[in-house]
Amino acid sequence: MGLFSAIGGALSSFCSAVGSICSTVGGAIAAGIGALATAIAPYLGPVATIVSAIANILGIFKENERPEDLGQAMEQMDKKPEDFDSINEYIDYLREGIRSGEVKLNDNLSDIQKAAYTATGAALGIKAIDEKYQLQTSDEFWGQMGKKFEEGKITPIEITKILETSSKNSVSAENVTNYINGDKMTDGQKASGVSDAIEGGLKAANPNMSDEEITSRFNKLIE
Repeated sequence: MGLFSAIGGALSSFCSAVGSICSTVGGAIAAGIGALATAIAPYLGPVATIVSAIANILGIFKENERPEDLGQAMEQMDKKPEDFDSINEYIDYLREGIRSGEVKLNDNLSDIQKAAYTATGAALGIKAIDEKYQLQTSDEFWGQMGKKFEEGKITPIEITKILETSSKNSVSAENVTNYINGDKMTDGQKASGVSDAIEGGLKAANPNMSDEEITSRFNKLIE
């Protein structure tokens, strides 16, 4: 059963489970993680996949590290994100709790529990990615990226490079989403600057592609 199918008509149970995890952790950052985890529920499967891949590329998650395990660690460990200088340090703390056995991972979770822990761990990964690039991504951004990923129009490394070029050129993730959706830009940013950041990210991710191939990739992305 897919993660979204698991949530399905039990959305209130899913939201309650996420809320319980994050209230156990405590603090404003965990509350924000909980809100994001709930918001990405409709696209949880692809979003969890691409966030895990991007976090792995950036060294935020380790190989074969599962968001659901980090979600369980958040609930069981005593410290909260505010106790650390960065989200990365907090993730290292959770990882050590898992490694040492202090965190007791449950592999026999119900579908709702698994979805809640996965969403919470994925949202934690998103916060670390935001911190890395000094961007403020949203559930709309990740939902759009998840949809395009499912359609075969973008890869995790391409998303990573688009975030990188956006950060370097002061292009907001919101406007990346707006551009792909054909919506108006916000905060005075020009559409041409946003398109340059997207195309630059595609080029950086695919150095062996010709200009024509990059243009084709770009056009498919914004279809």
